[in-house]
Amino acid sequence: MVQSEIHNQISINRRAVLLGTLGACLFGVLSSRLYYLQILKSEDYRALSDDNRFNFNITIPSRGRILDRHGKYLAINSQNYSLVLIPERVKDIESTLFKLKQTLSLSNSNITRIKKNINRQASFVPVLIKENLDWATFSKFNFQTPDFPGVIPQVGLGRFYPNNGLFSHTIGYVGTPSTKDIENDKDPLLKQPSFKIGKTGIEDSADKLLRGRPGKLKVEVNASGRTVREFPVDTDAPVNGKDIWLTLDSELQKKAAELFGDDSGGIVVMDVLTGELRAMLSMPTFNGNLFVSGITQSEMDKLNNDERRPQYNKVLAGGYPPASTFKMVVMLAALEGGFIDPKDKVICSQKVNLGNRTFHCWKRGGHGPVNMREALKGSCDVYFYELSQKVGIEKIASMGRRLGFGEKFSIGLKGLKSGIMPDPKWKKLKLGNSWKVGDTINASIGQGFVLSTPLQMAVMVARIANGKDSLTPNLIIEPNLKKFQSLGINPSHIAFVQKCMLAVCEEPGGTAYKKYGLELGQLQIAGKTGTGQVRGISEQERRSKLRRDEDLPWKLRDHNVFVGYAPFKSPRFAVSCLVEHGGTGSKRAIEISRSILKTALERDGISNSKNIKSTITTNA
Repeated sequence: MVQSEIHNQISINRRAVLLGTLGACLFGVLSSRLYYLQILKSEDYRALSDDNRFNFNITIPSRGRILDRHGKYLAINSQNYSLVLIPERVKDIESTLFKLKQTLSLSNSNITRIKKNINRQASFVPVLIKENLDWATFSKFNFQTPDFPGVIPQVGLGRFYPNNGLFSHTIGYVGTPSTKDIENDKDPLLKQPSFKIGKTGIEDSADKLLRGRPGKLKVEVNASGRTVREFPVDTDAPVNGKDIWLTLDSELQKKAAELFGDDSGGIVVMDVLTGELRAMLSMPTFNGNLFVSGITQSEMDKLNNDERRPQYNKVLAGGYPPASTFKMVVMLAALEGGFIDPKDKVICSQKVNLGNRTFHCWKRGGHGPVNMREALKGSCDVYFYELSQKVGIEKIASMGRRLGFGEKFSIGLKGLKSGIMPDPKWKKLKLGNSWKVGDTINASIGQGFVLSTPLQMAVMVARIANGKDSLTPNLIIEPNLKKFQSLGINPSHIAFVQKCMLAVCEEPGGTAYKKYGLELGQLQIAGKTGTGQVRGISEQERRSKLRRDEDLPWKLRDHNVFVGYAPFKSPRFAVSCLVEHGGTGSKRAIEISRSILKTALERDGISNSKNIKSTITTNA
């Protein structure tokens, strides 16, 4: 019995030792692990803890401004009153949105957008409800915040265009980034509720420069990710966007708009020494502020239903026949190739027959015998019909390209069109047909396949006025003036064409003649008129003599075209003006062009012949 008890005691002791040993081992393992975690790895886990505790919020930079050549603001930042909703602070989303819809007159599409943003973002991330609120509405919500839990009034910066649409085609406008924009551009700014990016114009093409770079604000957050504290000391300040200065003169642009009135078209004023664009206006304009604040459907419908196409940039993207302004191209091609003596005369009897086709001159009864100077002065079509057949379309097209036709210029904007400077190769490639003599005849007066933009026509006349340099247009002010290639045209031929253009404007019988010219003393203007045909004239209409352009529907009327420069001696500014469907003749285009050139010269201090030389020397 005693022996049995001794045996049991020994067994118990063994078990105790074993358990004690195991416990000691387990304690040792746990202690080692705790030592590893708390001592050896403490710095690593402290860093992870800080990552969970601290976060960085994006701070939005101020968007760069856009200014004209004199420092007048064309695009600025203004206070933007907005409302945001933080979903996690709203007990009943549907009820709150219903109240907001009634109070703010939100559309169904706005409500849909808000719900979509709520569902795709974390519940603590603010969702934009509405921006560009007036002060009364903003103040109301500040006092009524208890009635709208989770809806927070905010003050930020919005974009504003102070010139009421005068520069909309050039400057463009900003808008909310689309889903595609966010996917293609990883800039975190695009995910901010009220951030805007450039959508059109300079706002779009120079968006990266204008938007700047975001800053970082260190904040303390709780477990759910909400901000508890801010740490301004540890903040990286945002880099504001850069200002952009344009070559445009806002006062000259305003004058151009006044002259156009309700007419549709485009005008360009270009410095013939530097290539700088002093005015570039497409009419009618539209108010870019509508797109920033959120354009309504009725406002959008009004723009879309306007037959004058307010949103379409006619200056850069419009394809119009240059009409008789193209005759200078044919003249220079003929003179450079030695195809004709400019004194030789061609008899204009109003028409030229080619097979079963008849090509008419605009003047009933014809011009009679005319030489090259007389042909341009009176815009005789028959003369150029005959001349073009001697020169050939290849030489004409080559000269056209030398003068800027068919060229897409780089001026810092998207959407420029190259127009069409046709030749046999182009026709075969595009239409699959061979070139015909009739095509050359049509091209000789800037009709047929020839299409150009008002900007290209301005470049043409600026290169002729300059005479030496192959000028290219410039819209953004650069620290250094451009260096241009040589135009490569015989100076005597340029001088002859210039004198012919002077006769058009300053001599009786010229198609743009006005007794008092520019009304600036001895300063003279040189130029060329054109009528861009929209539709052909049937033989029946010609015989009936009943066709009047002004009696036709607006869209069927011809275009008014004028190109010119001034002063004739020491040229400074070139102008291209197209009045869309302005009717036969170029009366409106001439009126607008004369007035805008006069204003441009006056604003540059060139108002009489005495100060031309000194002024140009100063600005060159």
